[in-house]
Amino acid sequence: MLTSGPDGPPARTPQEVWAEWTAATEAEDVAVADRCAAELTEVAPDSYFAWFEAGMHAKARRDWALSASRNERAMPLFGEAEAAELGNGDADPAAWNLGIAATALGDWERARRAWTAYGVAGLDGGAEPIDVDFGAVPIRVNPDQPSLSLQVLPEHGTTEVIWCWRRSPAHAVVASVPLPESGHRFRDVLLHDGQPTGTRQLGNQEVPVFNELERLHDSGLPTWQAEVEGTTPEDVRALSDLAGRRGLGVDDWSAMRFLCVACSHGSPGPGHSHAPAPTATTRLGLAGHAPDLSACLQEWTSTRSGVSVLTLDLLW
Repeated sequence: MLTSGPDGPPARTPQEVWAEWTAATEAEDVAVADRCAAELTEVAPDSYFAWFEAGMHAKARRDWALSASRNERAMPLFGEAEAAELGNGDADPAAWNLGIAATALGDWERARRAWTAYGVAGLDGGAEPIDVDFGAVPIRVNPDQPSLSLQVLPEHGTTEVIWCWRRSPAHAVVASVPLPESGHRFRDVLLHDGQPTGTRQLGNQEVPVFNELERLHDSGLPTWQAEVEGTTPEDVRALSDLAGRRGLGVDDWSAMRFLCVACSHGSPGPGHSHAPAPTATTRLGLAGHAPDLSACLQEWTSTRSGVSVLTLDLLW
């Protein structure tokens, strides 16, 4: 039976609200979709899926405070029936999305509770930032394809998949030196999604690519380009080790693989490279402040016979 307020019309059924929301999404009408998301939680306040879908919409719009509150309301409503319908075992996706939203807000205590509720082990309580070694992860910055309806995508520059140090289930620090066109820098801190959008090879292991959701911190570290000659892969690895001990970034841009969209969002093997023609010199991307980089390069060339730096240019 429909209910009505003392002065208002009868409340709509959840099915009616969902139908309008679906139509608004297809029409890319954000204002109507926003209204329907809020209304769905009002007409179905005891429904897990009402709160979860509304929280997902807020996530797509990058309204992290609203996403956090809606997903937190959904979590106590998650039971066996909801788990069976989602087919995700005992893992509650609302807890995962709460972890993402809380990370975006810097609410580490709530993020820890959310990840623990989802089933992530080893995260004790406390309000201090999560800084755990979750391994290396490739992240697609400035994603070229949305993974959610009506999603607001980061638009700092061109799309690039870059390697990062993952420090929690939802945030990572840029470990490589991105191209300037990406609008990102070495040691930027990125919020990322948990849905894989392709894979990359890490040694003998295939690892998922995650999309950037937002840049949480701009490191401000300058990006440089160096043209060097006489180098071998071993020389470049030695420079990378030396730079790493100094907190600097090094990336062999000459070895960068350029992939078409289909390959980038899939599982590209060795035969899927779309690389430029090789050149006589090696092009390196470097990150750091000028005095530190100069000292690092001088130490490197002094121990590498035949290696010389031809040019060193500040890009941004």
